[in-house]
Amino acid sequence: MNPYPLTQRLTILFMTHLATSSLTYGTLKVYLAAIIRAHIEAGFTSSIRDDLLLHFTMQGIKRHHGVPNRVKLPITIALMRMLKNTVANHPTICDHDKAMLWSAFTLAFFGFLRVSEFIAPTSMTFDPQRTLLTADITCNTDLIIALKASKTDPFRRGCNIIIAPSQSSVCAVQAYQAYKALHSSVAHLPAFQFANSNFLTRQAVSNHIRDLLTRASVPDVNHYTTHSFRSGAATTAADANLPDWLIKALGRWRSDAYQTYIRTPPSIIRSVPGHLSLALP
Repeated sequence: MNPYPLTQRLTILFMTHLATSSLTYGTLKVYLAAIIRAHIEAGFTSSIRDDLLLHFTMQGIKRHHGVPNRVKLPITIALMRMLKNTVANHPTICDHDKAMLWSAFTLAFFGFLRVSEFIAPTSMTFDPQRTLLTADITCNTDLIIALKASKTDPFRRGCNIIIAPSQSSVCAVQAYQAYKALHSSVAHLPAFQFANSNFLTRQAVSNHIRDLLTRASVPDVNHYTTHSFRSGAATTAADANLPDWLIKALGRWRSDAYQTYIRTPPSIIRSVPGHLSLALP
């Protein structure tokens, strides 16, 4: 029996069946994403992703199961400056890998990238249709990153991300140029590789983030994840008073979900009473 095309009824029945097992809500979302992806790759362009009844069903499952509140802290521009110094002075990382890691970090931050958009799935394998390759990055005055696919681009239409020089010590353009000067790149291979030719992976990024932050004496290092660059960019952008529509566009968010990543600085909270007291009657 061919399971495609998917129907609203079968999908909801399957998700409610899984909800009665010991699986968490997060795992159910992964199952649903895989089902939708398989549906698209089978050639059916009509997605059930936005089906209203399915949405309400998943919301009901979420409320019933509950979702643990995991604190994820942002890597803001202040922490980026700290990371730069810690990478540069690391006693066991070679110069090539220092340049590679710093370039990947700055690209993730200024490009508002999800980790899946700049790493390889494993240290030895990659998917040329999805993985960011050397050929996908053009570096002249600006960095131009050609993303072939992303979480919000299921049909792989692709998009270009432009990162201009920041004119500061934390600069993605300068970092990438420094990395390229030390790396013999091959166009059809992943953009970020260690000196031993292993590809940069999600786990490697996570391990290095926590090691570097620990060396910099940053508290609560376990609350920083590979997503902290993206949330940190959104937080820094809000702190710099960039308009909401621009933050949304830079992060390629389809909804207002980006607002959950923004950590309001205490200085802004403390300034509220003064602003309110000056408000016109």
